[in-house]
Amino acid sequence: MSRGIVISGLGALCPRAAGRKALWDLFPRDGSEPLLPRGAIPPALERIPEPVLELLPAPPRHMDRLGRLLLAATTLALEDSRLGSAAGDPLRTGIAMGSGYGCLPTNEEYLEGILERGSRYGNPVVFQNTVTNAATGSISVVHDLRGPNATLCSGWAAGLEALDFGCQQLEEGLAARMVVGSADTPSKRLVEGMSLQGWLSPHGTALPFAEDSDGTRVSEAACTLVLEEVSQARARGAHLYAEVAGTGRRGGPLEEQARTLARAVSDAVHAARIEPEQLGAVFSGANGRRDFDGCEGRALREALGPWASRVPVTCPKSVLGETFSAAGPLAVLLGALALDTGWVPGTPRGTIPASASPFNLVAGASRRLEPEWVLITALGDEGSALAVVLRRSAP
Repeated sequence: MSRGIVISGLGALCPRAAGRKALWDLFPRDGSEPLLPRGAIPPALERIPEPVLELLPAPPRHMDRLGRLLLAATTLALEDSRLGSAAGDPLRTGIAMGSGYGCLPTNEEYLEGILERGSRYGNPVVFQNTVTNAATGSISVVHDLRGPNATLCSGWAAGLEALDFGCQQLEEGLAARMVVGSADTPSKRLVEGMSLQGWLSPHGTALPFAEDSDGTRVSEAACTLVLEEVSQARARGAHLYAEVAGTGRRGGPLEEQARTLARAVSDAVHAARIEPEQLGAVFSGANGRRDFDGCEGRALREALGPWASRVPVTCPKSVLGETFSAAGPLAVLLGALALDTGWVPGTPRGTIPASASPFNLVAGASRRLEPEWVLITALGDEGSALAVVLRRSAP
């Protein structure tokens, strides 16, 4: 990228963590911490506890759950970036949010009301949230973000598409700062549909790249990042977690998902002006579904060549579950923290039998991160694929 774009704020919410530090602490340091109490099986859908949302600033009246999650994550990111409630010049600060399924639960609620009471009795309070960009619009009002405004409801990779869009706005000088992120709050019907397709693990686990993987598990989550030009961030004394060195975005038919992701990875590596061997870690989007992980694995081998079997690979979804469009930004957040701290987060001991994988999986204890580059991947279930290369930010 011609302009230096850095990540200066991190905000995240998931069922067991609120904020970047709490999220980072979910990942084991020495491999001794269990993912769940022995014998425990999580529910088919893990939701963020309501008390967590109540601790954060009150949302605008009548905001639906998707909007509340995005607003909470955005507030955390702005606070982490030391911007507080004022995100700099409002006209030069934009927002881009992605979602895989958008306001699907809200639409279900609205239509159920019509079916029960008749077409004349649709709830207008619910109706105002039946378009996905309602959340982005409300957040821009709350935090006075009057620059470029976009909502991308484009599948599981929508979170990284929002990041890519934000980088484009900064590259073209259309904004000085972009707040980007994503969230998904799956409905019960969506989870039931995934179960009928055999995508969910009956044991409530996600074992990416494992021989005995039997599906994934689903989790609600939201993640927001603050992007800005490096000179501006340094001038205001912001903490620079990492630099966005390159992005790659591709689309293609479902039967060519592996090739599509391989091209996106190659594009991101090329944009970062590095060779695959310079990558110090890969934050993979593998989720425990054999077909999904097979595409991910073939893509990494095609794009990275021999280095694919040697570079440390970590799989955040083994801890967080499948969070759909939020998975990409969450992996970027973890990648930025890995570069900032010098450690690649591990996954709980026993969840990934590393000896049975063709990759150099970071199972158990975390590992030192020596090179200054990491790769993040996101593969959609509709044919889209994105990749991001982050670089350790210079002091």
